[in-house]
Order: sequence, then C-alpha cells, then structure tokens
Amino acid sequence: MRSIYLLGVIGVLMACNNKKPTTIINKDSTTISAATTAAVNKPQLHTDTLQYIHFDGNYDYWFAVFIDKQKDTLQLVVDDAPNAKFRNKLVQVTWFTDTLTQAGDNESKYAGKRLKSIHPITGKAFIEPVTEQKVIKDIEALPEVKSNADKVSIAERPTDDREYYLVETGTHNDDNFSRLFMFRVYVYPEYEIKFYDINEEKEMSLDEWRKNKQ
Repeated sequence: MRSIYLLGVIGVLMACNNKKPTTIINKDSTTISAATTAAVNKPQLHTDTLQYIHFDGNYDYWFAVFIDKQKDTLQLVVDDAPNAKFRNKLVQVTWFTDTLTQAGDNESKYAGKRLKSIHPITGKAFIEPVTEQKVIKDIEALPEVKSNADKVSIAERPTDDREYYLVETGTHNDDNFSRLFMFRVYVYPEYEIKFYDINEEKEMSLDEWRKNKQ
C-alpha cells in the first residue's frame, strides 16, 4: 500500500513538471509596429521659399547660403553645390534637422539644417542682385581712381568659391595697359569695396589703404 501511494505522488509531480507555462496577456499594453517606429525616426521635413545667394565650401561642412523674405540669412548643409543658375533667384527648398559632428578631439554633436531638395520658382527676388554696371560705376567714383585712371574693368567675377568682383584700374595708351589700383567688391553679406594689394596678396579697407598712403 505504501508503495502504491508513493507511485501516485511521483505521478502527480511529473504531471506538474510537464505542464506548459501559462502566458498572461496584459490587455493594457501597447504594441509599437515597425511602421510606427519608422515614422518616429523619420525626420520632419520643412519647405520654404528662399533666395539662393551662394555656395560656401570653406568649412568642415559645405553650406548653401540663402535669405528669406525678411532678408535673414539661412545656411543649409549640402553634399554638392547647388546649380549656379539658381544664384540670386527664388527657389523652393526642403530641409530637415540633422545631427552634425564638430571636428576636433571631442567630436561633439550638434543640430544643423540639411538641404534635401531645391527647385527654382518664379517670383521677384527678395533683394536685387548687384550688377556689374554698379560695380564699375562705384569704382570709377573713387577719388583716387577718378583722378588717376582712365580704364576700369572687371578682372574676375564671383564664383561659388569667391564672393567678390576683382576690379582693376589703370591707364590705357595705344595697345598698352598700365595697372594702377585693384579692388575687391563684395556683394554679400554686405556690399563693400576693399583695396587689394596684388603684390602682397592681401586686402584692406579703403580707410586703412588711404591712411597707409599718407
């Protein structure tokens, strides 16, 4: 009888060990689908109408420089320079906030605006572009040029890497041109004329140049 009892107890224990665990489902839990996760990670896109000014490739990141309707500057990180035909024209841009890395030992992270797309649109520019006629006229009006030079011409024009006109002045005799002064005329962010010393390869303000001549 004792043996039969022990066999019964062992059988009950074995049955308990073979029983599958019960899964408890919390009805209040929320399941996040793959689509929802992707939507959360997807950056928010912004669309603006801007005027494209120029490309700046002098930093760790390349930038396209724009102005908005209020004539405030907006810089967007780009992988390539925008089409040069867009300069000084209205464009529709789509951009998003990206995580950028600051060059250096710490390589700290910071938020920056990155260009996604750019398309030309019709409309009047927020600021009128500076014409070559204005540049030449303003150089001709300088007292030093007006009294000494009879020829003013543009030697170099702005590019994506150079945001100024290089203007040379001098005297013209027959087939010979004798250079007198050279100037750099910046058109962005502010219109400014600077004297350029071609021998020293340096520029200075007009006031500084005039003081040095005294």
